[in-house]
Amino acid sequence: MIDIVAGNRAYIPSIIILNKIDTVKPEELAKFKKQLNRSLIGISASKGVNLDNLREEIYKKLDLMKIYLKKQGVKADLEEPLVIRHGSTIEDVCDRLHTGFKESFLYAKVWGSSAKYAGQRKGLDHVLEEGDVVNIVRER
Repeated sequence: MIDIVAGNRAYIPSIIILNKIDTVKPEELAKFKKQLNRSLIGISASKGVNLDNLREEIYKKLDLMKIYLKKQGVKADLEEPLVIRHGSTIEDVCDRLHTGFKESFLYAKVWGSSAKYAGQRKGLDHVLEEGDVVNIVRER
């Protein structure tokens, strides 16, 4: 309560991970979860058990999203997304790609849920959404 009133603490999202669950009986794991009174992710790193769930939970806790980049005249690269935080703008994408992109930026074409129509022209302040495809057009 004091932390809330004083406002001098910052709490970050956390994940409790329990490794080596392959060496524990399911009843013991359930008992431990109940005692802890918090959600946890049980994994076995050596056997690869539940690692996909752990990756997904980390992705959610960090508030990340995937967008895809497209070069002019070429199909979008849907195999390797650019991972950015939710609420990121085209300006943030330019900063991530190269420091000179903003200086030579003309506009971006966007396909996806953040655009009203496919290939819509947008500026640096446009907020992107999960799965958008972005083509940055700049001066040569």
